[in-house]
Order: sequence, then structure tokens, then C-alpha cells
Amino acid sequence: MRIRSCRGIEIGINPAFLGLCLIYVWLGIGEVLWAVLALVLHEAGHLAAAAWCGLPLSKVELFPLGGEISTEGLVGDQPYKEVIVALAGPAVSLFLAGLTYIMDRNLGLTGFSFFAQFSLLLGVFNLWPALPLDGGRILRALLSRKIGVRSATLLSSWSGYVLAGTLLILGIYWGRSQLEAWCLPIIGGFLAMKVRSELRMLPYSFTRYLVRKRLILNENEVIRCSVVVVPPTMNVGRILNSSRPDCLMIVAVINSRGQIMNVLTEKVLIEEWLIRDPMTTIAELLSDPE
Repeated sequence: MRIRSCRGIEIGINPAFLGLCLIYVWLGIGEVLWAVLALVLHEAGHLAAAAWCGLPLSKVELFPLGGEISTEGLVGDQPYKEVIVALAGPAVSLFLAGLTYIMDRNLGLTGFSFFAQFSLLLGVFNLWPALPLDGGRILRALLSRKIGVRSATLLSSWSGYVLAGTLLILGIYWGRSQLEAWCLPIIGGFLAMKVRSELRMLPYSFTRYLVRKRLILNENEVIRCSVVVVPPTMNVGRILNSSRPDCLMIVAVINSRGQIMNVLTEKVLIEEWLIRDPMTTIAELLSDPE
């Protein structure tokens, strides 16, 4: 649900977040305002980190136990920046939890107990290694340097499905004796929807990643490389599924006798992938007179 646009940044609140707030108000849990404040400050940490990394923002949305920011360029090609931005939110939440705990216990300032507890929950929960949580984005960024952006996204997304299912089961089990526990299935259902959205957007985001990587490879910069050996029957799409950020693939094509037939760079494969069917084999690519 879009609220307004500020300096080109779309600001919105997810309907699930509004629904959860209404449930807490109906249950008489007045501390919901403290929860909203904790979420806003958590998201402010992400925004500050994105600005510090020089990433232009396009969208900010609040949802239960976190939020989502959309930035230009944060699609896998800059994993270290993705880690910084993802860590910033939980870091702010954990810092505020510790600060308000000290104020509550040592300075005699009361009323911060719920804020401290919720901030602690917010920080710890978001570090769980599952998309769309911050921990899932950290996991994807770290794994992308080992197994490639696409495979890292798939693994982190399925971890999100596991977490969503766990919350659903726990919510139903605990909900029999604790009415407040029914918020867990709501959060679990929302997480499952966000994971599904991540997977549906994967073809687009992966294409965008390849386009950006091709532009980076056009620049005169030193870049590390890795050599992969493939048969001519291998298709271009399968090879590029292993594409890693900050690393150029050198593809050696070998025949059945183990002899090198040709050597291709990742840039060539990306260009062919963008204009042809990703299922095009290396043999078809090499036989093309163009």
C-alpha cells in the first residue's frame, strides 16, 4: 500500500503490517506504537547504510518484523554492499535494545521494557538466514561468491519457505493456549508470499545482473577469473547459472578426447544469452558463422 513519494522514493506500508497492528490493538496491546517505532528505526538503519554505500533508493516498505528497501544496483553484483546494507538494520535494532535495557534498569527510566524486547526480537529474527529477511540477503551475498548469484538466491529462498512453514506450525500449536500466538501464522504466510515473489522475480533480476556485469566487463579494470571446462553440448544458460560477482569465467570447451576446442569468455556468453535462447548449446554457438 503506497503512502506517498518523497524525492523519488516510494514509501509504503504492507497490508499485512496494518492487519497485525489492528490485531494487537483489538487484543488491547497498546505497545503497538513502540513496535512501529522499532520497525521505523530498524529500516532507518538500512536507509543510512544504503546512502553510505552510494546506492540510490527507489522504494521503502514496512511489513511485519522488518521492512524492504529497493535500491539501484543491489541485485547480486555488489555482494559486499548488500551485506553492509542488510546488517545495518539488525545492528540498529540490537543497539537500541541494549541501550533501552540499560536506561530501564540502571537509570530508572521506565516504559522502555517492551521497546527493548521487541527491538531484540526484531534484530535477532531478521538475522535468520532466509529470504526475504536480512539474514537471507547476507547469506545470498556470501554464497554468490561461491556458487553463483542464481543458485545462492534459490537456496536462500527455500530456506525462507522452511522458516514460513515452521512459523505456521508453531502458531497453530501455541495458538490453542495463547491467543497472541496467532500472529505467527500471519507472519509465516507473509514470508511465504515474499519468498514466492523473490522466485518469480528471479529471471528478471538475474537478467538485470547479467546486463550490469556485461557493462562492468567493458570497463578497463583488473578482475579475478576462474576457469570452467564444459563439453560442446552444454547450453549457455546452464553455464551462466554459475556466474559469480567480481569474477570472470573463462570457459574452455573440450571434445570427447579431452582436447580443447575453443576458449570463450563470460562476456561472450552473456551477449549470446541476451540475444539468443538460453538453451543454445556451445556447439550451436561455435557453428554460427556470425
